Amino acid sequence: MIARFPSIRHPRSFYDVFGVVATAVAVMAVVLAVRYGSVVRLEMVLLMTIVFFWVVWAIERILEEAS
Repeated sequence: MIARFPSIRHPRSFYDVFGVVATAVAVMAVVLAVRYGSVVRLEMVLLMTIVFFWVVWAIERILEEAS
């Protein structure tokens, strides 16, 4: 079985969405474990907002291609 990295530009399955979300959460956890300040928290909120909108777009695209 050939494993591939999650595709950000052309998500084809929900594994792509899960991979991107898991990576974003892991990055957020590491950054907040190392540094914790108001600016860092604001950056993490911005990152999660961007990831949220990407997830909505990716799921919409996957469901559109499945139809």
